[in-house]
Amino acid sequence: MKNDLLGSISFLTVFGRGTEPTENSKYWFFIPGILIGLLAGIIWYLTYGSLSHDLSSALTVLCVVVVTGAIHFDGLADAADGLLAHLDKEKRFKVMAQPEVGVFAVVALVMVLLLMWVSLASMVPNYLFLIAVFTLSRELSAISVELFSYAKVDGIASSFRSLTDSLRGTAILILEVLASLALLGYSEGIKGLLVGIIGIALWSVVMWRANRLLGGYTGDVLGAAIVLVETICLAAGAMMFL
Repeated sequence: MKNDLLGSISFLTVFGRGTEPTENSKYWFFIPGILIGLLAGIIWYLTYGSLSHDLSSALTVLCVVVVTGAIHFDGLADAADGLLAHLDKEKRFKVMAQPEVGVFAVVALVMVLLLMWVSLASMVPNYLFLIAVFTLSRELSAISVELFSYAKVDGIASSFRSLTDSLRGTAILILEVLASLALLGYSEGIKGLLVGIIGIALWSVVMWRANRLLGGYTGDVLGAAIVLVETICLAAGAMMFL
């Protein structure tokens, strides 16, 4: 259990590096979500009253980037180039494996960072909402591993592949998602629940496209899904909580 937990923290944050994730680490993805949400929430609360809302928001986003090691944003860039361009399947994998970024990647990164920044600047700090969003995004990626095939022979996310179908594992992850939705509801009522549903809807679209074009998920797809769910939830929250 300890290695499973440390593996999830190592995989999703800059902490605990050196511990390889295991197949069961995906069931602990909510822990890094809590950690990231807490640290970002602390920055948000400490700077909100003393700095401009724009600067406070920018520092909060920077905290997320630093704590995650920007790995999810890197995944977003690669997935944007691979999934949005008109390419055949093999070329999509080649594009996603290249260190260079294309126009789709630049636009995706700029839009996501801009939306995160503006959204947080439009809201009053709410650490429970932030924690719920960051746990939900990672729990949904864990469900992706449980429900979809791994699209490559080997790669960064290959450790999470289950050798057999696990109804029990899927049920655990669904309960975790429901817990995050409950926290959203507790923090912001019906509007909070709606934010979570919007995030799940976007996750479904991302995974549908990845499954159709790549035959399943990759580490880049998981990272992109995490960032996109967080971004749409923050944007939706900013619009609803004004």
